[in-house]
Amino acid sequence: MKVGDLVIVGNLGEIKVFKASPRDLEAEAGLKPQNIKLDLINSVDYVESHWRVSDIVTDEAGRFKADAGKMGANVGERHELEKKMEEDVIKAIAEDIAKVVEENDPPKYFLALPKNIFKRVWAQIEALSAKYPQTTKKLFRYLEEDLTKTDKNKIPEIFANKGAKL
Repeated sequence: MKVGDLVIVGNLGEIKVFKASPRDLEAEAGLKPQNIKLDLINSVDYVESHWRVSDIVTDEAGRFKADAGKMGANVGERHELEKKMEEDVIKAIAEDIAKVVEENDPPKYFLALPKNIFKRVWAQIEALSAKYPQTTKKLFRYLEEDLTKTDKNKIPEIFANKGAKL
C-alpha cells in the first residue's frame, strides 16, 4: 500500500473509505511510500439493512390454509421481502464503491467485504463497469472479511498478509 491508494471496508450496514496519506516527510517525498497512515474520507450507513420486516409491513399475515390444510397464518411472503431488501443494499454498496473509485481516481484500491456478500457485490460492480470502468481495473487486493470494526492502523498489515488479487 502506498500514498494515494484507497482502502474500502464494508458490510451490509456500512462502508468506510480510507485514503493512504504520508505518515512522515520521507513518505511525502516518495522515498518511503510504504510509510502511510489511513485517513477516513467517506463513510456511508445503509439504514435499510437495519430495518426489520415488521418496520415495513404493519399488518398481520393473512388467514388462509397453511400446508396441512388447517387454518393458519402463512408468512412465506416475508422471506422474499427480506431478500429484496438485502439485494437493494448490495446494489447500493456496489454503486457507492464504484462512485468513490471513479471520483477519487486512485492508483489502486483495496476492498474488504464479508464473505457472504463479497461475490454478489463484486458481480454488481462488474455489471457497472460500462458506467464506471476504473472500478474493476484498479482493484489491487481484496479480502472476504469484515474489517469495519478493525483499527485502521492494522488494516495495511492485514492486506499485506492476507489480501488476494483478482
